[in-house]
Amino acid sequence: MLVSLSSRCRLAAAFLPVVAACSGGSPAPPSADLDPDPTPITRSAAVRFLHRATFGASPADTDFVVANGYVAWIDAQITQPTSLMLPPLIPLGCAPDQPGQSSSTCFPYTPETHLEERMRLWWEHAVYGPDQLRQRVAFALSEILVVSDRDALLLEFPCSIADYYDTLVRGAFGTYRDLLEEVTLHPAMGAYLSMAKNRVEDPVLGTRPDENFAREVMQLFSIGLSELDASGRPVLDGFGQPIPTYAQTTIKETARALTGWTYRVDYPPSNELVDFLDTYPRHGRMEAWPAFHDFGTKTIVGGAVIPANQTPQQDVDSVLDALAGHPNVGPFLGRQLIQRLVTSNPSPAYVARVAAVWDDDGSGVRGNLEAVVRAILLDTEALNGHTTQPLTFGKIREPVLRVTALWRAFDATGAVAGIHFATDEELGQRPQRAPSVFNFFSPTFTTNALAAQRLVAPELQITTHSKITRAGNLLNFLIFVGNDVIDDPEYIDPVLGVEAIRETSSNVPAFVAMLDERMCGGTLSSASRAAIEGRLVQVPYVVPGLANGYLRTLEGIAFVSHSADYAIQQ
Repeated sequence: MLVSLSSRCRLAAAFLPVVAACSGGSPAPPSADLDPDPTPITRSAAVRFLHRATFGASPADTDFVVANGYVAWIDAQITQPTSLMLPPLIPLGCAPDQPGQSSSTCFPYTPETHLEERMRLWWEHAVYGPDQLRQRVAFALSEILVVSDRDALLLEFPCSIADYYDTLVRGAFGTYRDLLEEVTLHPAMGAYLSMAKNRVEDPVLGTRPDENFAREVMQLFSIGLSELDASGRPVLDGFGQPIPTYAQTTIKETARALTGWTYRVDYPPSNELVDFLDTYPRHGRMEAWPAFHDFGTKTIVGGAVIPANQTPQQDVDSVLDALAGHPNVGPFLGRQLIQRLVTSNPSPAYVARVAAVWDDDGSGVRGNLEAVVRAILLDTEALNGHTTQPLTFGKIREPVLRVTALWRAFDATGAVAGIHFATDEELGQRPQRAPSVFNFFSPTFTTNALAAQRLVAPELQITTHSKITRAGNLLNFLIFVGNDVIDDPEYIDPVLGVEAIRETSSNVPAFVAMLDERMCGGTLSSASRAAIEGRLVQVPYVVPGLANGYLRTLEGIAFVSHSADYAIQQ
């Protein structure tokens, strides 16, 4: 430990944030270049790439990319062991959503321990997980295929929701059709969008199939509301209006096809309604109870007809085959993945190139997510957009990514234990706790000024004045106070590894250049650089009781972390 708690609090008092001003096309054919690695790759370029592909550019990953290239880094990531949340939760004790356990064997059960550990594990994997690309893609998918523990039922079953996230992690490089089936039949989704316990119409009881999941699997998880061309732009009818992809009758017919599923139980399915309803979320797939399935003919999206007397699984297959094969899927979901990883306003040509890979990965496979992710990250627009489209390229950095990127940039070490308690109030974002199925923010969110330019900025929806201030205060705490001096083990968090760089701060311009490279990928504006350098030269390099350069190093990191340049990922 370099400094006492009281000393660090005095350091924080000297902090003064800097806020600097931040600084259509036609579709290209599917054969448009998907970048070969440029030679050489600068460290700044490597950092920008890693900000899109990971939870933050670590020095080690930056070294690897500079030495070996983007493609080699992706190749290495694909083979990394998968970090999962559910396995560490199981040893914590009895929980009814775990295999071989039930409400009776685990009574009384309180989910808090499993819930807190699930949240902590997310941060641990984001900060330290070796499978950064897989984890980052899974996080992006979790903001499209949303399940949230704001749901009162899911809040009681943390293992089920952890297993759902693990499903996204495992499926991040598989086919979208396979992933969509795992999502559809997962008990966490069954609870969240009420497909579980959905049953055939009962005229006696006056019930009909629940339409919730049937609607969202089309609107949000696959094809969207209107027909799109290959570049993601709406196809218009003769009156200049968008053409809907489905109607209310399509929702009703799809809901009928998805009846007869409920949570897995330890006894065979029966014909008794009370048994069908007396189940609760676990993990693994839901199971079919044929007695509650609608075996009639259904007409679903695109006019496809599901024949009568198919099994519940066959009906699910028919629905998902029709959705996954729809031409909208590539541009609709490809654009959203670009937004989550790279830039809020991709050009139509960029979307078209990614959609082409979605349609065919080069070997005839449709929806190969590994190929799609490669196409997104290696596209020339992704690698060069900060210079070719300086006014529109990039995205607001999500609040949680501001924290993970900070820790990874400076090789933070130590347990992750307290941050998840702060994220709701301080950041306005906690993974798997979105306020609705529409995520924390909409992919089409905009402001009046941006709308006039036909631009969107999804993350601005949660970038409120209050959260800007509170997130800044949290970053100050993580940088200045340092959690290695907190006694309560439930609130400790990683400590920035500044020992290796503090002496660099003796040369202020060189030090700021290094911070720019590590934190912003070389995109720090001249105005921000001048303001930060002007402040840092006033901070003494030698301070009694502190290691040389320590105070100046923390001040510099804090200044950059509060700049608009760091808040924007380019």
